[in-house]
Amino acid sequence: MIGNFSGLCLLRTETTGTSIPFDQILQFGAILTDANLNELERFEIRCRILPWVVPNPYALLTTGISPSLLTDPDLPSHFEMVGAIEGKLLEWAPARFCGYNSISFDENLLRQAFFQTLRFPYLTTTRGNGRADILTMARACAVHAPQALSFPLDEEGRRVFRLDQLAPANGFDHSNAHDAMADVEATIHIAKLIRTNGPGVWSRMLSMSSKDSAASVLESEPVLIQSEFFQRQPSSWLVTWCGHDPDYVGRAATFDLSEDPTGSHLKLI
Repeated sequence: MIGNFSGLCLLRTETTGTSIPFDQILQFGAILTDANLNELERFEIRCRILPWVVPNPYALLTTGISPSLLTDPDLPSHFEMVGAIEGKLLEWAPARFCGYNSISFDENLLRQAFFQTLRFPYLTTTRGNGRADILTMARACAVHAPQALSFPLDEEGRRVFRLDQLAPANGFDHSNAHDAMADVEATIHIAKLIRTNGPGVWSRMLSMSSKDSAASVLESEPVLIQSEFFQRQPSSWLVTWCGHDPDYVGRAATFDLSEDPTGSHLKLI
């Protein structure tokens, strides 16, 4: 067990596009690991396209999903696929659900799919589960543990965090990028490097995999480093916690300690 969690579930989706309300999951891949990121079990499933969804051509080019596969009668329906995903994640729970940019994208598509098929949408954040994002950890390493990963650079000399470039730069053969299971394997490769080479980042960010645990860290430490990325460039501040939104524990305010406290320099996180 990892605290109250039985393991980590690394997940990835491939979709018809990037519109959360409109697009759908076409392929879902996940691997359950122990605390040391050793694989315990894997699960993968595809489905047919919903009749009202128009896929983004660029998304199909990126994922390599052919138009004929979208309507393959041998594949399960979207409803059947989502039911199978729910059943597997419930079987693996309680767990920390992780991915690469999963909190901003994959999990939103998953919640939408649960909601559309009349299932409970917040499976990964309730009932003893938690979640983390390996992309956020990679960004944290760029600031706080730069030795943990080798970061490729773009033509302007900025660090690149795209999984299909970061994984090969760190020794992973990602020739099958944008396949859900291949991307999960690449994510685990990056996660193992962070765990080994940046253990402080790994342990701290896993320890904040729920809103309550993150709130506890904010409340218990008088000074913290708050880092944000804009156009792949980091900015950091020494801050102190000021309080939480009384209506939403996930929204907190911190104060930039480089500023005069008589002014107004609150930062929302």
